[in-house]
Amino acid sequence: MKSYRIRGIVLRSRVMREADRLLMLFTYERGKIKAVAYGAAKPQSKKRGAVQPFTVASLLLDAGQEMDVVRQAEEVAVFPGLHADLALLSYAASACELVELLCPEGQPNHGVYDLLLLYLRLLPAKERRPLVLAFTAKLLALTGFRPLLDACAHCGKLLSAGPFSLKLGGLLCSNCRSRDPDALPCSPGTVRLLNSLTEWPLERLGSLKVSPGMLDELGALLHSYLCFTLEREPRSLAFLRKIGE
Repeated sequence: MKSYRIRGIVLRSRVMREADRLLMLFTYERGKIKAVAYGAAKPQSKKRGAVQPFTVASLLLDAGQEMDVVRQAEEVAVFPGLHADLALLSYAASACELVELLCPEGQPNHGVYDLLLLYLRLLPAKERRPLVLAFTAKLLALTGFRPLLDACAHCGKLLSAGPFSLKLGGLLCSNCRSRDPDALPCSPGTVRLLNSLTEWPLERLGSLKVSPGMLDELGALLHSYLCFTLEREPRSLAFLRKIGE
């Protein structure tokens, strides 16, 4: 059985058969992979800490036919601040769920790995709403789902504002508005904000001045776009909505 060593972020971890843990990892070298860590749910297991959600771990795995097996796991980085309150924990879980849903298995994406790692580091210290929206905008761009915001999604005419078509993935000009009667309102300010958040470094979001109303409009737009793209509402987003975040 071939062994290999990787570094990865634990997106999801659940107990399986009482003593084992089933993991979804996002690794720098191989992208998203599934693995099982036998015995890692036992209190005395040396792997226990390294296979918790949001942990960055160095892992030695054996390649398997259906699922790889974790032989060794050591913590590289943890983010204790994420457990400070339920909202922070939920935002971290939401980011990991979106990475899992938008990224295909077995395809490395260094940009997504670096983005998620930075987001988890910044989340306890930064203002949440701009950070969450910026993470979502950047993740969509890095995974090939960036909305078309500089031209009509149907005819290609250049424009800077217009109604947003979920099914066409971008703005519509006045001539093409009838192509999607359900297109959502999208103000010029929201278009500029989405473009800015897609390009703006996460570390510098504090210098970006945005009104709460514009954040609300963009948040609703991105939520609708994600649900349409994924063909369902992610569980973590539904929970955040339930707790009023």
